[in-house]
Amino acid sequence: MIEKYNIDYVVHGDDACLVDGKDVYAAAKAAGKYQSIPRTEGVSTTDIVGRMLLMTKDHHKGSSGEGNLASNNNMVIGAQSKFLTTSRMLRHFSASVKAPEDKIRIAYIDGGWDMFHAGHISILAKAKEMCDYLIVGIHSDTLINKHRGTNLPIMNLHERVLSVLGCKFVDDVLIDSPYVINKEMIASLKICAVFRGSSGQVSDEVELKTRFKDAMEAGIYRIVTSPSVFELSTIVERITENQTFFQTKIDKKKKKEDEYYDLKYSKTDHFKKK
Repeated sequence: MIEKYNIDYVVHGDDACLVDGKDVYAAAKAAGKYQSIPRTEGVSTTDIVGRMLLMTKDHHKGSSGEGNLASNNNMVIGAQSKFLTTSRMLRHFSASVKAPEDKIRIAYIDGGWDMFHAGHISILAKAKEMCDYLIVGIHSDTLINKHRGTNLPIMNLHERVLSVLGCKFVDDVLIDSPYVINKEMIASLKICAVFRGSSGQVSDEVELKTRFKDAMEAGIYRIVTSPSVFELSTIVERITENQTFFQTKIDKKKKKEDEYYDLKYSKTDHFKKK
């Protein structure tokens, strides 16, 4: 496969990946094309795929029992992430964030950035070409669920924040960004351009004019043509089309992850009272 697809590197987390006692990345390691990255505790691709397989309104269910939170802001997440965010982790992912210098072009673009994918990266790369400093707004779980419904977002706010921070085209993020971009926000962040991607956001014209009213009146509203047609629905469709395969796969991986955390937990015995 390495030769067929002309692969430069094979990347995996630093936890072992064995099948029938054999290292599945042995060939890549022997070819000098294997790279490992530190595991981020609590972030599980197995768990995320499981959330996509559910694709029901139970993932975000309000206290009234309704899945769509259009009239209910009391969110209860059914398929909760194990991810625990600490200030140290945020600092680690924000290591490259620098304050904007004076007299540079600061631009802003917002969205949910759920399941951060190739389509997101392509629009951010294009947006960064049009400015010196790009701030990316990331909407809250409640806000996304209110406007998109079903079980969205698949990834929670903290998971999405770290995903966006890891993108080289992003200079800073605005966490839990407001839906309406008003003049006070524009002035506070010294924004000279407000971008919106041409695809991937479900909004009617009246809603768009409400969200971007102040930016439009200031003449700084810009539509950025999305270079890619890849969207969240593309990923979900691929997962659901192969549901049986992925369900079997994640069941096996889930068992291994449980064993991994059981082992880590057992190593905390020295904190327990005898």
